[in-house]
Amino acid sequence: MSISSPDPSREAVTVAEMARMLSLSRARFYQLQRDGYFPLPVFSVISRRPLYTAELQQVCLDVRRRNCGINGIP
Repeated sequence: MSISSPDPSREAVTVAEMARMLSLSRARFYQLQRDGYFPLPVFSVISRRPLYTAELQQVCLDVRRRNCGINGIP
């Protein structure tokens, strides 16, 4: 399993890109997000698209690395 580190030049990534960085399918990422393991994205005011900011990207990568969700459940 290879977990990608975020590109420092990327301020925000889409849900699909975040799932790819975590080596998860989009469906599985949405499932883990819904169950409280990963943080929810922020939404762009202009496009209304869900995005992961650089801070949220780091949180997601830390969750994957530690195998313990933000809800405290392994």
